Amino acid sequence: MVTVDAQQLFPGALEEIYDALSAHVLELGDDIAEEFSRTQVSYGAARKFVWLTPVTKTKALLTMDMWDEHHASFLRDVIRFRHDKYTHQIEVRTASDIATVAALGWFEESAGWGRKQRLTEQP
Repeated sequence: MVTVDAQQLFPGALEEIYDALSAHVLELGDDIAEEFSRTQVSYGAARKFVWLTPVTKTKALLTMDMWDEHHASFLRDVIRFRHDKYTHQIEVRTASDIATVAALGWFEESAGWGRKQRLTEQP
């Protein structure tokens, strides 16, 4: 089995993207696990919910599963797999792209999907 770490998978310009994503997702709770494979890093709780895959030396693909479909100009694709699972694909080139997604609360929503707990509206 080949062991891959962040520096090997996300060298150069991709490092800031990985660092930003990792910081945002891991701060969501101690139950979140980070796992590296040969081609990507994933984050999961009861089930995986976020993946980051390097595409080129300067671009990565952020994939997020959520309960509901969301729309934004930066989305590359939204795939409905079943009535309660929408996979959102976002091309990211900078840490600010990750900050944009974080500002929308999508990481929290995605983590909720990973925990099998739908977030409820606050009164």
